[in-house]
Amino acid sequence: MKFENTAILTDLDGTLFNSQGIVSEEDRAAIADYIAQGGLFGVATGREPHNARLHLPELPMNAPSIVLNGAAVYDFQEERYLSTVLMDMEAALQVLAHCRQLQLPLDVQIYTTEGIFYATPLETADPGFLRIHQPTVYLPLEELTKKDWIKVVLLEREKDALRSMVAFLQSSGLDKRISLVEGTTDVVNIGKYQELLPANINKGTGIALVHQLPAYAQRRIFAVGDYWNDMELLQAAEIPCAPDNAISEVKAISRYILPSHNDSPMAWLIRQVIPGAED
Repeated sequence: MKFENTAILTDLDGTLFNSQGIVSEEDRAAIADYIAQGGLFGVATGREPHNARLHLPELPMNAPSIVLNGAAVYDFQEERYLSTVLMDMEAALQVLAHCRQLQLPLDVQIYTTEGIFYATPLETADPGFLRIHQPTVYLPLEELTKKDWIKVVLLEREKDALRSMVAFLQSSGLDKRISLVEGTTDVVNIGKYQELLPANINKGTGIALVHQLPAYAQRRIFAVGDYWNDMELLQAAEIPCAPDNAISEVKAISRYILPSHNDSPMAWLIRQVIPGAED
């Protein structure tokens, strides 16, 4: 079939999602046609699987996908993790203790194999950030230490609230045990957050994991992303692509520049780029 030797792994926010946070009808139709003609389609996201699915109703995903910024591979068809990398909980707890001691104004989320949990009360959570990180519940940190941690997200509720945390991580040497990923979102006024991940984990290491799966055998991966946390993904994929709204550093390492996230980039990739790249 036409696309049987290819796979697409795409970032969500700022890439597959347009500025309204949805997938365009044109992209949906193109993805369905791509899969019908033998293509593998999946995502490479920092989101937790159930949260990603919540924002992708009825979108077909037939490829094992990279989730939690590379810390796990998830099969959306079978609804199960294929692999996970757990973080150094002791190191993460030292970081959280530092934040608590200084009473930093932060939303603290713990991502586990069971889903998303808030370690700070939901009553004090930023409404916009809380809304896009569902399903979630509050659990005291003492209860959360009984679970397997994959990722920690710290959202600042005041400007520069995370600066002290980053400095502590580096000065204490904990940055050798934890990877730090900066993120941004337009759903809150400040919009800055930091993710704590297992050491040396990113979306690029996720590519290495999916390459080992039988589903990806003999397929070239077209990876699409727009932001800093997509850099390793694009560098590890056979064919890196970026929407036109991507940051300049991401566009610089991409072989193909697609239309912006508001102009159905997946449809362009599937209908214009992949057929030519396969010739």
